[in-house]
Amino acid sequence: MNRDTLKRLKLTDQLSADPLKLFSLIEKSVLAYILIGLVFIIMRKTGLIEASLGSSIACGTIGYLVIATKLIYHDEALSELRTHANIDPDKLKIAMLAIDYSEKKDGVYYPNKKTLSIFYFCKSEIITYKTNDETAIFTGPHNRLLRLSNLIA
Repeated sequence: MNRDTLKRLKLTDQLSADPLKLFSLIEKSVLAYILIGLVFIIMRKTGLIEASLGSSIACGTIGYLVIATKLIYHDEALSELRTHANIDPDKLKIAMLAIDYSEKKDGVYYPNKKTLSIFYFCKSEIITYKTNDETAIFTGPHNRLLRLSNLIA
């Protein structure tokens, strides 16, 4: 295989493969709502703003939701990378360490810290590695697989 192919899964495929990813978006949104509310309450108490708290908090939360949804379902979309199968194991290990992943099981790499949820690892933030005859198949978050393909190329 001459070139690597990196393909994002469709949103429906992402949700069916990793339903916990939706809960991580809800979890982060609730935390953002609370923090945005605290910021606006402090700004109101200090006299920095005169706007109503309800609309300010709602606008801040909607803005956060847009950015978080794009990050979770586009930048870190569950993806599949197909590349050549003759990858040097040492080079793969160094590349995984460079993107902050470590091997927990054979062919399964976990991030060193949770990225999508505070409480649990989502399936889509784990990178799995399988080989077929002449093709190596990695599945995981798009932005990390992109960095990985550049490191192992």
